[in-house]
Amino acid sequence: MIDYDPSRNALYHPALRPTVLCDGIALTPDALCAECSRLAYLHFESDAAQRQQLIDALACARLTQWAGFNDAATGSEAFAAIDRDSGAVLVAFRGTEPGDFTDLGTDISVRPTPWAKGGNVHSGFAAGFEGIRADIERWIERVGRGATVTVTGHSLGAALATLAMSSWQVQRLVTFGCPRVGDKQFVATIDTRACVRYVDCCDIVCTVPPLSPWYADTGPRHYIDRNGAVRDPISETEASHDRENARIEYFLTYTGRDNVVVRDLADHAPINYVRALLTNV
Repeated sequence: MIDYDPSRNALYHPALRPTVLCDGIALTPDALCAECSRLAYLHFESDAAQRQQLIDALACARLTQWAGFNDAATGSEAFAAIDRDSGAVLVAFRGTEPGDFTDLGTDISVRPTPWAKGGNVHSGFAAGFEGIRADIERWIERVGRGATVTVTGHSLGAALATLAMSSWQVQRLVTFGCPRVGDKQFVATIDTRACVRYVDCCDIVCTVPPLSPWYADTGPRHYIDRNGAVRDPISETEASHDRENARIEYFLTYTGRDNVVVRDLADHAPINYVRALLTNV
């Protein structure tokens, strides 16, 4: 059992916390995706110690043949690995790093741009995906041809995974704290029955860009309530009431110290998604 983490480190430096993969905890496929999405924040592309930390963690989950991908121009990163037992491929995309100006530039480039498969998408996300797309495709073709592919990510990484779902022969998309990526015509290019979109209570990133003719949600949400329970289905009225109570409780319990100021940001921390998926095993 992991406690709710309101700290700034959990939000701004999500990879600092030791992995849960070596704790003897039985992970569901979605919980594994949540932890891999958090581990994607490790600087495997530039730090040998963090790269080894990631490789060791993946080995605990029987994930082998690791490969990392990064594009300096867009600041996009991802890693891929293969399940030793099933041969299935997992690709995890890294989310936004607050101190990385290329990531921030990607996030704020909200002007819609045409998407080859149909509809329009966030131009920054599209550029970020294209920066590493070809390298990942070549790796899958070389190492995982014909295998089942799952794509996952948190925040910006979730957006890139959503674009991958539209582009490739992907069997499953699992996202955490995903912003809106494109319009309804873009969403129609994706088999939303194979999508799992987790939204943690007040997570503000899941509400941007605002709903409009240019931006729609990708698939049904799996709502995580203020106590960390996955509520699916849940009415918008119930969810709204839960969020109101969550903000009040957060202000009374956590505001101040070394914590994030508001729950709307604290709920975006990757470890709080991991917590919910472990709690609901």
